[in-house]
Formats: sequence, structure tokens, C-alpha cells
Amino acid sequence: MIFFVYVLVMLISIYVGSLLSYILGNLITTKKESSHHMHPVSVIIAVKNGENSLPVLLNDLKKQKYQGQIEYIIVDDESTDKSADIIKKMCKSNPTFKYVSSLNGNPKLKFKKKALDAGINYSKNEILLFTDVDCRLNQNWVESMVNCFRNDIDYVIGVSKIKNPTNFISNFQKIDLFMMMVAGRAKTILKQPIACTGQNQAYKKYLYYENDGFVSISNSIQGDDSLFMNICFKNNANIYFNDNHESFVESRKENKLSSFIQQRIRWAADAKVMWSYNKKFFITLISTFVVNSLLLVTPFVIPFLSEQNQKMMLLLFLTKFLLELIIYIIGSIKLKSKIELIKFIIWFFLNIPYVFIAGTANLMNKSIVWKGQTIDK
Repeated sequence: MIFFVYVLVMLISIYVGSLLSYILGNLITTKKESSHHMHPVSVIIAVKNGENSLPVLLNDLKKQKYQGQIEYIIVDDESTDKSADIIKKMCKSNPTFKYVSSLNGNPKLKFKKKALDAGINYSKNEILLFTDVDCRLNQNWVESMVNCFRNDIDYVIGVSKIKNPTNFISNFQKIDLFMMMVAGRAKTILKQPIACTGQNQAYKKYLYYENDGFVSISNSIQGDDSLFMNICFKNNANIYFNDNHESFVESRKENKLSSFIQQRIRWAADAKVMWSYNKKFFITLISTFVVNSLLLVTPFVIPFLSEQNQKMMLLLFLTKFLLELIIYIIGSIKLKSKIELIKFIIWFFLNIPYVFIAGTANLMNKSIVWKGQTIDK
């Protein structure tokens, strides 16, 4: 029992410490420098049954104002809809667009990683830029991301956000994604990067080949973003967080609870293997799950707790609220985002059961659903 208490106290301390680090990192003023050199760039996008959103994305790419050498490599990941036809039609009318099939990817890989591998191998340029088919792009997206590459920068993490949420679920998604971005920004500034998103990232091609591509994480469901970034970081890659507003990517809104939970389960699918790549982050994830689970059950067991323990749980709850509110406000200022306190408060209270449900579902589910496919974990 004493050992359990010690472990619990340690995990709570780690969780509070992680919140303090998010505040500290976001308070640090970083020197904004751009290379102002039009590096040749290859934009690579894997498409799986994206016929509904693909035309919009292709139009966003056509509108990019980048003046440097550029190629858009659109990889068809064995789509069963009209995605391949849409890509090929664009390629015929615009030579900067290239069609690639995921069948040309490394046979050791599966799903999106195999498609990206095919695109990377086909690419001609050293700087690789990535997004997803369901995203929307600012016309200066390419330029803003590429300008972050100086001689000492190897990997650039970009921001993805939810714009104009339409219902309760997408409003929660907006704050939740924003808080993840703010935490990632802080840790990257502190030279301890933890995560990124395939919706908006870029890196130098040599990193891919130097780290044997995605082969070491071929069994992971996701892995093409956070896991790969952590592999690169362990091998001394210099990672930069781009908070230039023009580089922000608009993520797909999830208007149904089921699709939102499925998305987050996919994102968390590789958390259990993070121990091999970033032990500190793995422990932070465990502490986050434990603290939120503890706060979730507290109202049901409060009558059975001593007065001292009741006060301690209240203190933990208030500490969590205050620190996360500070993180939200500072992050909003740094990323020039509107502060919406009511939405934050709603997110805060719902986030406690959400973390427990998503974490538990990730542990219990033996498979996840993505793009109509059932993928074994």
C-alpha cells in the first residue's frame, strides 16, 4: 500500500511538472529567423479514398505562392474510389504534380508509411514537406515552412488547427488539438520535442535514409510523425517549431463523437511503444492518464476519504485547472489565437473523462478503423 502511494505521488508530481514545463517553454521568447532562400522542396501527400477532399487540397496546392523549385507528389494508397483518376487528371494539366502509387513503396511497410516511402523515394529534392488530404492550406504554407530551414535545422514541426467548429464535438476538438500544439511548442523550445503531426511537418531527406526510413517502426499503426521525429531527435536532429500563422494547416473537423474518438485512438495507438523512443514522454503520458483517472473517480469515493485526502484531491483539481488555464492563455497569445474561456472550461471538465475513455479504449481495442479498413494493433 505504501509503495502504491509513493508511485501515485510520483506520477502526480511528474504530471504537474509537465504542466509547468509547458508554461515555461511557451514563456521563452525564441529568435525568429528565416533562411529567405528558396530551397527546392518536394511536397508529399498520401491519399487513401480521398475523392471528396482531394480536389480542394489540389486547388490549395495550385495556389501556393512559393517561387522556388517545387514538386507535388500525390501518392495513391490503393484507393478504391476515384482518387487515382483525380490525381492523374491534375498531373496531365500541371507538370509540377506527380502521380505515384503506394505499390512502389517498401514491401516491409504497410498503409500510410508504405505510401510515404514511395513518395519519398520518388522525390527529387532534399527538403520534404507533408500534409494530409483532408487538410486546408494557406497560400503561403510552403514558403513559411521551407523558410524555417537554415543550415542547422533538420526537422520542422508545423501547427494544425480546427477552424470554424460547427458543433459541440468540433468545439471540443478545437481546444483539445490546440492544447496539444501548445504543449508540443513548449517542449520543442526547451529542446525536448515530444510529438508532431503528419498534417504539417517537414524534414530533410537525409534523415529518412540515415534512420532507415520507417522500417524500425513498420509494426506501428501510425509512426510517420511523432515516432519518426523521436527517432530523428535521438540521433541528434535539430528540431524547430514553426509558429508563423501563415504556416498553420486547417485540420478536418470531426462532428461525430464516434469519429472523433476513433481519430484520437489512432493518434494514441503508438503511445505504448513510445517507451523505446522517448521514455520521459512515455512516463508523462502514463501520469496524464493516471491523474485524470484519479480525478474522475474522486467524486464517487469522496465520502470514503479522510478530510485530509479530500483536501488533497481538491488541491490537485484546482492546480490542474489553474496550470492548464495558464497554458491555454499563454499559448493563445503566442499563437495569436482567440481566447475563448467558456469553451476552455467546458473542455477542461470533459477532458478528464475523455482521457480515461480514450486511454482505456486504446488499451482494450485490438484493432482500429481507418479509411474503411480494419487494422490490427
